[in-house]
Amino acid sequence: MLDFDGPVCSVFSNFSPHAVARELRACLTLDTAPETNEPFELLRYVARHEPSAAVRAESELARLETVAVRTAVPTPGAGAVLRHFAASSRPVVIVSNNSSSAVRAYLSLHGLAHLVAGVSSRTGPEPGLLKPHPYLLQRAAEMVSATTNDCLMVGDSATDIEAAHAAGSLSVGYANKPGKRERFKRLGADAIIDTMPELLGTCAPT
Repeated sequence: MLDFDGPVCSVFSNFSPHAVARELRACLTLDTAPETNEPFELLRYVARHEPSAAVRAESELARLETVAVRTAVPTPGAGAVLRHFAASSRPVVIVSNNSSSAVRAYLSLHGLAHLVAGVSSRTGPEPGLLKPHPYLLQRAAEMVSATTNDCLMVGDSATDIEAAHAAGSLSVGYANKPGKRERFKRLGADAIIDTMPELLGTCAPT
């Protein structure tokens, strides 16, 4: 199970989270929402305080994410990792809090869609089911007829590690920024990598 934003690409590398949050706030006229640079915080705010607008908020965020992935910078080595596991018959499912439409758009744009066994990501306006909740990991395991205990979650955020623990999966923290290695150690990640190609050694058959 592989997170999307970070391990596969930098979703907001050319369309910043701040810009996305600003556009989302303007589109939904969220005058009372807290100031934030995080679009997911706005999604959670709407779901909690303005539930009648939740579907529209999720749809608009999905649209903005899909725009963002058109210019997203690929993570070095991510394509090689996906090709390696596809060739070794070890299925990879993308598990992401980003919208399913944005994930699929990126994979199609970069010719990677055939390398993944599925996409388990946001499809509706229920932020409570996003990581660190284990729901997306459980759904990913079902896609490949496995149990979460048989799966490994690779991600670059605390929520990935927490979701893996909640699901009973092994976890690998991708420490792509300063301070993350120490954070993943505190969270109890089973392994930590600094680059995506290191994953090939971490996941080598025993």
